[in-house]
Amino acid sequence: MNKKYENKILLVDDDPKNLQVAMNILKDYNVIYAQSGEKALELLDKNKFDLILLDVVMPIMDGYYVCSKIKDNEKTKKIPIIFLTVKDDEKDIVKGFELGAVDYIVKPFYSEVLLKRVELHLKLASAMNKIEQMNVNLNEIVNEQVMQLRQKDEIIVQQSKIGAMASIIDVISLQWKQPLDKIKLYLQSLDLRLVNIDEFKSDDIFRKTLDEINKLDEIMDDFHKFFNNQKNKEDVNLKVSLDNAIFSLKDELNDFNINLNIKGDNLLLLNIVFDEIKHIFHKLISKSIENFKISTSLENKQIDVDFEEKNGIIYIIYSDNANNYDKNQMERYFSTSSSFKYSNFDFGFYLVKVFVEKNFGLLSVEKTEDGIKYIIRFDK
Repeated sequence: MNKKYENKILLVDDDPKNLQVAMNILKDYNVIYAQSGEKALELLDKNKFDLILLDVVMPIMDGYYVCSKIKDNEKTKKIPIIFLTVKDDEKDIVKGFELGAVDYIVKPFYSEVLLKRVELHLKLASAMNKIEQMNVNLNEIVNEQVMQLRQKDEIIVQQSKIGAMASIIDVISLQWKQPLDKIKLYLQSLDLRLVNIDEFKSDDIFRKTLDEINKLDEIMDDFHKFFNNQKNKEDVNLKVSLDNAIFSLKDELNDFNINLNIKGDNLLLLNIVFDEIKHIFHKLISKSIENFKISTSLENKQIDVDFEEKNGIIYIIYSDNANNYDKNQMERYFSTSSSFKYSNFDFGFYLVKVFVEKNFGLLSVEKTEDGIKYIIRFDK
């Protein structure tokens, strides 16, 4: 039978007549009764109640003892208790409050008085629960914001160190690039001259040397992008910068039949240096292509990029289904400068994190069921 109110009340009294009277008055509530303190504690262990109406004078285990047991239990201590008593002595009333009761009603009680007291304390309990939940939510929000502020403080410290090094390393990278370009040109020229010599055809030492020179050349380009502070920020359309990165990699995307799906707000703008956001997209896509090359048996190769703005925060959510990522390796890509000691360290990919943090953003990486997901957030 459906009741008018959903609240669940535990009624405890050893007198059957009192139980019958109280249950008739509270007929619109879900009331469960117990005729002893022991039975009441047993019901509390198996059920969740919103309010307890507890008789004081009961054999073996009186209401005061039952109340103390309820308040000692972490599971039940917040349930409001109203004492039902024939005792109207001031000391008895004070004792009940000291044990944790919220109210008392002297028997025999009037139906209107009981109903109003029950209604009042159910509303108060509900309000307190809501306030506690709000406090929990508020604490979570505050802790999250404190964590983000700490991360941003760390980024500011790193940026100050980087700024001091920037002009020197930028000059060094440009100085290194000039001889590297010449060495690469000499090797390419030598490759062309020796292409028809049989002995050279079977020896790929020149090709390997040229590959390493190309890698070093790419690192120098990345250094120059990172430490060149002359370019100003502008309002960049994220979709346009992504398209720019896709265009430079379209041949590889087509060769490996990789489908790239773009979702979300295509008009979203971010205040950033264009080359920095393009670099982020370029490196993420390149890393996906690199892993798709290994996943030779994968038929449906998919990259998803989603642009969102929520509460003044811009989110870039990038994912792919190349399910062969080494979680420890991915963590090394985005860790501190100690990662440079690893032979397979990709400085250009590491700059993805650096460029995100340089623009006061946050980057997180998640290993998904079928691949990987990068979540980048920027506060506008």
